[in-house]
Amino acid sequence: MRFYATLASTILLLTAVSCSNDNEPTIKPDGPSRTILVYMVATNSLSDNVADDIEEMMQGMTAVEGDDCHLLVYEANYNADPMLYEITSANGKTSISPLKTYQTTTSSASVERMSEVISDAVATAPAESYGLVLWSHATGWVRVLESASKSSGTVRPADFADDNGQWMTISDLARAIPDGLFDFIYADACYMGCIEIAYQLRDKANYYIASPTETLSPGMPYDENIPCFFKETADLVAACQNTYNYYASRASSATIALIDCSKLEQTADLCHQIHSTTSVTEVNTSELQCYNRASRSTYFDFFQYTSLLASPQQATELYDIANQLVPYKAATAKFLTINIDPDHYSGLSTYIMGTASDFNEQYYTTLDWYKRIYEQ
Repeated sequence: MRFYATLASTILLLTAVSCSNDNEPTIKPDGPSRTILVYMVATNSLSDNVADDIEEMMQGMTAVEGDDCHLLVYEANYNADPMLYEITSANGKTSISPLKTYQTTTSSASVERMSEVISDAVATAPAESYGLVLWSHATGWVRVLESASKSSGTVRPADFADDNGQWMTISDLARAIPDGLFDFIYADACYMGCIEIAYQLRDKANYYIASPTETLSPGMPYDENIPCFFKETADLVAACQNTYNYYASRASSATIALIDCSKLEQTADLCHQIHSTTSVTEVNTSELQCYNRASRSTYFDFFQYTSLLASPQQATELYDIANQLVPYKAATAKFLTINIDPDHYSGLSTYIMGTASDFNEQYYTTLDWYKRIYEQ
């Protein structure tokens, strides 16, 4: 889930990193052709955010002209059939062209629909490289997220993409995305920045961008990030910086991290070794950096926790891997009610066995990360 918050309008906007400004030339199609697909599931409480984000995308495309640059948006929203359309720009003006309308009999939170949309995007706008943005509510890998209100005791089924109450599991998300297709995946949704999801998507993209905490509404600044995505080499660090600066400059909250998926197997090898040889039997979780505000802590800092289990030599190796796995990370000093310790912010969260409900822990054992770390 994205969390709605009122941003402080009285704070002056600080200078932000951006891939596009009035002094920069329009991006020309002399680089590799690229298609960006935004998979937007808004049949939920985020429905009112769609218009603003589409407007931002259109603004961003004014700096991106050329037949080889394609921005496609799949939108599932109330009061209309799901649709795939393209946002194009010419002479500084943007337009939206419908490409395909879909039946509502297939949920947008299903392997079948996401696979169909990705296939249609590739067929409609074939390119040398592709990027994917995941836009909706999410609760990370957790299937049942306990309420942030301890008194309510409510739970709800969740993972990614709330389509009128139907969700995709992270395993289904991975099944829906073809291996090796995308240069990058940007998760504009809550709690998607965990090692478990990154590893589940390890074969799906070269780079993965996500937040270990909630993602505040209105999500990433599309007007600034769209030009970044269409650089000859997509400027993913700048896109992360734009997102962080958007919130930090408004005295708001943000966490963001860029993950190099080519380093995930090396990380998994070391983590398996650490978990197999550790002599640590218990960790005081109250002393760990936690990233969720629910009544039960679920998402802890990945490298902080793992380093407590490691030998001195393993801890050194872990630190070296961390700098390669997460080439960029940023976080404000607080995320809503959560203090973020810069010394223990790795950009990724992880789960600690025994700290979740029986239902969630049973589901956790089905994830690739669990099988790789605890079973092999």
